[in-house]
Amino acid sequence: MDTPTILAHLPLDRHDERPAAVTATNRGDIAATLVHRLRGGPAAELDPALAGYVRAATAGLPRLAARVALVLDCSASMRGYGEREWAVLSQAVALRLVLAEVCERLDVIEVGGREDAPVGATDLALGLLDAAELEPGLVVIVTDGYENTWPGDLARVAASLAGPPVLLCHAAYSHSDDLALRDPAPGLPSRAFWHEQDFEHLLPWLFAHSPAGKAWIRDLVLSAPDVQEGGRT
Repeated sequence: MDTPTILAHLPLDRHDERPAAVTATNRGDIAATLVHRLRGGPAAELDPALAGYVRAATAGLPRLAARVALVLDCSASMRGYGEREWAVLSQAVALRLVLAEVCERLDVIEVGGREDAPVGATDLALGLLDAAELEPGLVVIVTDGYENTWPGDLARVAASLAGPPVLLCHAAYSHSDDLALRDPAPGLPSRAFWHEQDFEHLLPWLFAHSPAGKAWIRDLVLSAPDVQEGGRT
């Protein structure tokens, strides 16, 4: 069974409880907990809850037998402001936590500041070069799309690399975000995400570009309840 056929049989769209009115804390349990934590909430209460939500989100998922490099945008724009403060960065970190559980090895390259202290401008090209030096099987760039250090560098560097597949994930605030002017590398395969439920689609899309991804997707399909019950083979 080839990869497109496998993707067509994935157990997706099983539920959709996305909010009509989006806030910083109703875009999934992992991101909501991270927002409270980054806003200074009590670590003793929030950290165990966060770990539990990550376990729940990754329960039953197979592990990807590959090394993945994650370029995580931690520049000032990722923090946001007002009602949106920490929302986009928290969703990006939520993806990082899920990938850390699912990937056999995940190397994180932070660009700008740190995920708990985002500062400065966005140099995604340098982050990509650092990621490529690790010789991973897949590079994932997670950003809000604002490339304000040498704009266009990411596209040029990505086009010059002959190494692993490079994918761009746009961390958005909601489904209505206009990303037309926030695409630093139009030539890269890209996908937006804003809610934790998006991971259900995002992970198979990411891993389908990895040499080890076909086995991961096959295992995911075979672990689905209707497959185990004989409804699909």
